[in-house]
Amino acid sequence: MKNRHNTSKRIDRQSLFQLRNHILIEHIISEVLKIPHKTSEGHFRFLCPICSEFDTATNNKTNLARCFRCNNNFNPIDLVMIVNRVNFLDAVSFLRPLLANTHAPPRPSPSRDTPDQPERIGVIIRREKEDLKDAQNE
Repeated sequence: MKNRHNTSKRIDRQSLFQLRNHILIEHIISEVLKIPHKTSEGHFRFLCPICSEFDTATNNKTNLARCFRCNNNFNPIDLVMIVNRVNFLDAVSFLRPLLANTHAPPRPSPSRDTPDQPERIGVIIRREKEDLKDAQNE
């Protein structure tokens, strides 16, 4: 059986971060996946692909979508998987070409996005390990 994926089985963290955060969720919903949507009371709403209700919202700060009816959260990869009925690797392959057309400014990681909240220790340790590894490789 041929591997039908256009991507390797291992996807680096930076690529995943970009796919989740640099392709705007509202663009994925309205322009890419063509999910029915509307603006209601000044808020972008979309038809939940799981429960088919419009009790939804998007958060531009986190680039996530949420359905309040079925309590599901969606990032761009999740939405592609559900709507197109594909696996994770196929969803990543589907979204990769969209990164080249993205003009959104780089978004900080959520852990650094809210300076009034402390960073999680695991995030700090990982970042310090990566910095140390990069310094050793130079």
